[in-house]
Amino acid sequence: MSRENLKILTLAATIGFSVAVTTLLFRYYSNKNNSLSSFDVDENNTATPKPTPTPTSNPTPSTSSTNNDVNQGQKKQQQSQPQPQVLDIEELIAKCGFCRPEMTDSNKESPNNSISTYHRHYFLCTGIPSEEWPAKLYSATPLLESFQQVMKKYENNPRKNQVVNGSDIPPANKDTLDVIIFPEMVKLVGLTPDTMEKALQYFQDNDTIDLSNFPSEIQVEQLNGKYIFICTHKQKDQRCGYCGPILVDQLRDQINQRGLEKEIQVFGTSHVGGHKYAGNVLVFPPGNWYGYVTPDDVSSIIDSTISGEVIQKLHRGTMGTEIPKKEKSNKH
Repeated sequence: MSRENLKILTLAATIGFSVAVTTLLFRYYSNKNNSLSSFDVDENNTATPKPTPTPTSNPTPSTSSTNNDVNQGQKKQQQSQPQPQVLDIEELIAKCGFCRPEMTDSNKESPNNSISTYHRHYFLCTGIPSEEWPAKLYSATPLLESFQQVMKKYENNPRKNQVVNGSDIPPANKDTLDVIIFPEMVKLVGLTPDTMEKALQYFQDNDTIDLSNFPSEIQVEQLNGKYIFICTHKQKDQRCGYCGPILVDQLRDQINQRGLEKEIQVFGTSHVGGHKYAGNVLVFPPGNWYGYVTPDDVSSIIDSTISGEVIQKLHRGTMGTEIPKKEKSNKH
């Protein structure tokens, strides 16, 4: 055999061996990495490795106790999975949402003149999220219970009718309360039940705040801008608990989108009365109350907050104005 023929045979053998090895490697890795039995697909269609069981010399026998454990485990897993509650949600929306009958009825009761005449509004800064408020807000903490006792002593002010609500605004100190007061547009900071009593006594004797004779131990901060309070008191009424938080979120979103977050602040408030008018929205200053507010009204609420114009179809009344007494309705 010539030397040239020998080289050709050697080259052919080398190529044939390489092809064979390549084929074997391809089959090996194809079977190893692409086997569907080694992968699960999660809900996001992302492949995640499934751990391969480690072989043992003494595999566990399939006994009745093992089967029971497996069955119990499956039951626990089924119980832990969220169960659909579509009917409950639909019922909640139908009874408490923005499309409930009392809001969509063509003969629905007008919200106009549905509050009582009053001249001052206190908002207690509790720092407690509204979803944690009990039906009786003052029972939430011992500190609030102490404040309630003080407020009761001064609930009848001969000078000015007043309204008191809790809010989710955090106080400066967890051991005291801050109180925001309208129309004075001030915040009393770090109040104890004793200093709150002094402040209330001051308002029994004076029509408004004069810092020259206001109790010196009470820190007073002047407020600026606009404040929107929305009833979110779920434990008091589910209509407010459903509608309120949605309006809070949507108002804040639109305010941020319009770059007004330094001018308008939005907070949740405790029960303001008139559950049937939920969503209930209060704008300070000047103290306009609105009822039947829906997400479709959010932009108008912001516009009116800036301009001061009243949205008549939603208007329940305004702090500091005489409001005719409205005939009582059987609707709640």
